[in-house]
Amino acid sequence: MKPLLEMNHITKTFPGVVALSDVSFKVYPSSIHCLVGENGAGKSTLMKILSGVYAHHEFDGEIRFNQEKVEFNTLKDSERLGIGVIHQELALIPELSVYENIFLGHEIKKEA
Repeated sequence: MKPLLEMNHITKTFPGVVALSDVSFKVYPSSIHCLVGENGAGKSTLMKILSGVYAHHEFDGEIRFNQEKVEFNTLKDSERLGIGVIHQELALIPELSVYENIFLGHEIKKEA
């Protein structure tokens, strides 16, 4: 089975810090994946790269979706392919349900 999503040889540095060094990650269809690791291991950084928070020119390596190289510059770019990341540090609205908070800003709107 071919991977649906691949992150190959991802390296991300900040001034004086190597956050990710040659990281590769594959996601296969009909499967569930979990990233685990200590604080500072780079989990959030990797997901920010995948979701377009860090644009493709801000890191080394490549992302492939359905075997095609993709380059994300914004969250919208990754969302167009159905990639969405729910970050741990959410700015929640207490009056809304969990569902409503997760989909905040992505509501289905009727065309007038």
